[in-house]
Amino acid sequence: MIMVARARWRAAEDRLYPTLLTDAGAYRRGIAAVQAVLCELRRRGAGPDELVELEAAPNELLAAACPRGVPIPVDLLVAVACGMRDRELAADASSRRREEAMRLARRDGTVWAVLEGPSDPAELSEGRRVVQHVDTGVVVEATVDPWARDEPYGLLVVPGGARTFTDRATWLAAVHEVQDA
Repeated sequence: MIMVARARWRAAEDRLYPTLLTDAGAYRRGIAAVQAVLCELRRRGAGPDELVELEAAPNELLAAACPRGVPIPVDLLVAVACGMRDRELAADASSRRREEAMRLARRDGTVWAVLEGPSDPAELSEGRRVVQHVDTGVVVEATVDPWARDEPYGLLVVPGGARTFTDRATWLAAVHEVQDA
């Protein structure tokens, strides 16, 4: 259900913002309304499921956030604000997961904290694995895209650079080389 809502929220942004760009005054009023609804969602502590509920019955939300009325279509306004709040919540959760992974790595004396994905890069068959060096903060992202025919294996080192690979063994060797350096 939340994935459908997220797609709807993204579509609302795609529809709303281009309409506001044609008139500077409409843009200011529209953005102010979105911000007011977003602030109300923050105040309420709305999580993803509650965002879906508020979107379905927005009258109380809008009365609190925009008591003088809204300058843009209600469905777009609420959907855009819900999408923004959902992304904030996701970013906060991701940040907490990363902080916890770093805390556990320090506690355990581990050199690299696994922030996302499997602990062993060899287990990665699709998606990504992100690790961060506990002392230096260097981030290594190893990716596998089975749909990319030419170079399905990627390695991003920050700071550093990005490389792609055609061969899994060469890619794994490069991942281990970066992490062993």
